[in-house]
Amino acid sequence: MKETGQARIHIVLAAYNGASYIREQLDSVLAGGRDDIWIEICDDGSTDDTVRIAREYEAKYGCIGVHENEKNLGYVKNFIEGIKRSKSPYIMLCDQDDIWDADKIARTMRAMEQLEQKQRNKETTPLLVFTDAVNFDSDTKRQCGSFHQSSHLDVAKTDPAHLLMENKCIGCTVMVNAAVRPFLDTLPEEVRVHDWWLALICSQFGEISYLAETTLQYRQHRGNMIGGSSFSDYVKNRISHLKRQKEALEQTFAQGEAFYRVFQNELEGQPAVRAFARMGSAGFWRRRWYTVRYGFWKSGWVRNIALLLML
Repeated sequence: MKETGQARIHIVLAAYNGASYIREQLDSVLAGGRDDIWIEICDDGSTDDTVRIAREYEAKYGCIGVHENEKNLGYVKNFIEGIKRSKSPYIMLCDQDDIWDADKIARTMRAMEQLEQKQRNKETTPLLVFTDAVNFDSDTKRQCGSFHQSSHLDVAKTDPAHLLMENKCIGCTVMVNAAVRPFLDTLPEEVRVHDWWLALICSQFGEISYLAETTLQYRQHRGNMIGGSSFSDYVKNRISHLKRQKEALEQTFAQGEAFYRVFQNELEGQPAVRAFARMGSAGFWRRRWYTVRYGFWKSGWVRNIALLLML
C-alpha cells in the first residue's frame, strides 16, 4: 500500500463485498476536490470485485491506498485498526455504500476547528464531531428524511451517563482527532460498535460536538451492517423482539463493564462509570436505582419506559 504521507485528513473506508456501491461512494468523496485527504480502503476479505475496483482507484488517484486485512476482522475492528494505522491529525470514518455531500469534509472540519478552539490542550484531548445524515432508499433512490429526526435520538445528550446506555453518533458522519489513538491500544471483545466506543472515549476524556446538518446520504438496503429505521419501526421491532432487546441491553452493560475495566486507572472519582460497570451483575432494584441515580437514560419517554421494564 502507498504511504499516507502528511495528509491532514485520513479517511478510513471500511469495505467488505461492496462492489455494487463503492465506486459511487469513492466518486462522492473525491468530488470534494480536497488536496489534503488520504483515503484508505480497508478491505476485510471481500470475495466479490471490491478489491479489484479499489486497486483501480488506487492506480488512478494519488490520494487513495488499499489495505487488505490478512483475515476477516469484522467491521468494528476493521475501522479501529484503520484509525490506529493513521498518521494524520484528523480521521474520518467512511462506509462503502453511502454518498457524501461534496462539502461534507469542509463542514465537518470547520466544526472540529471550532471545537478545538475551546480546548486548552487540543493535542492530547480526544475530540469527536458527528453530523446528521439523510436516509436514502437504495431501491427507490428516494431520500427519506433526517436520520436523527426519524430515529428521535436526543443528540444534545452526549455526556458519559447517556452515552453508556445509548449511542447517538452515526459512524459514517464522524471525525476524530489524533488524540483518540492512544486510547485504542486495548480493544475489548465486548465493544458493540466502533463509533459508540469512540464516543464513549471522547465524552469521558475529551469532548463531542454535534453539527446539526446532514452531510451525506445514508444508504439503506438489505446488505447494511447497521442501518437507519423510522421511530415507528424501532418501536415495532422492540415489541416483537423483546428477548433480542434484552440480550442487546445485556451487551450494552458488558460494553460498559469493559470500558471501566480498560480505563479504570483513568476513571478514579467517576462513580457513574463504576456503577454502570456493575449493571450486568446488579439485581432488579439496584439496576433501576443506578439508572435513576446516575441518569442512564435513553432518548424519549417511550424508550425509557421500555428500558425500565426490561432492566
